[in-house]
Amino acid sequence: MWRLCAGLLATLCWVGVASAQDVAAKAQEAQALAGQGKFVEAMGALDEAMAVLWDRAPLVMRRALWVNEEPKGFGAYAPRDNNVFAVGAAMIAYAEPIGFAWRKSGDLWRTDLAMDMVLRAKDGSELARKNDFQQLKVASRVRNREFMTHFTYTFTGLPPGEYLVETTLRDKASGKSGTFALPFVLR
Repeated sequence: MWRLCAGLLATLCWVGVASAQDVAAKAQEAQALAGQGKFVEAMGALDEAMAVLWDRAPLVMRRALWVNEEPKGFGAYAPRDNNVFAVGAAMIAYAEPIGFAWRKSGDLWRTDLAMDMVLRAKDGSELARKNDFQQLKVASRVRNREFMTHFTYTFTGLPPGEYLVETTLRDKASGKSGTFALPFVLR
């Protein structure tokens, strides 16, 4: 598929082939290093290959779900058995974004995400919108990929019924954005 492209698409396809070659070369390097017993270096080569994939990926959620309580960290969450909440209750969503960008600043890598929210009725009509309802700025010495965030939604004044909350993460470094939607029921 990659090699059947022409014109402008050929340029875009070459970037795909080049990235695939970068990943393959790093995987071969990792295999050679592991064969020499250099496991830390081998993992470093695989990490570089993962960085190539990460940078090319769209901003999407690996996982997004309702949880029972604030998560303790990446993967350290208690999923809810259902999406039914009491009217006015706090609802906690857990999400694991991938594909966001990191910017180098001195010795640190920085990421800067802004979040928007849209509340929809069962029929899809928009009931409420709040742009920039949350900001997430992180600085780290490494480009972390085991990354999570959580949101607490409390909707007051909504009658019992079925709803959908859409959350969009906007990456200020790359311009990428990704949305996840969680349905819920108020009783």
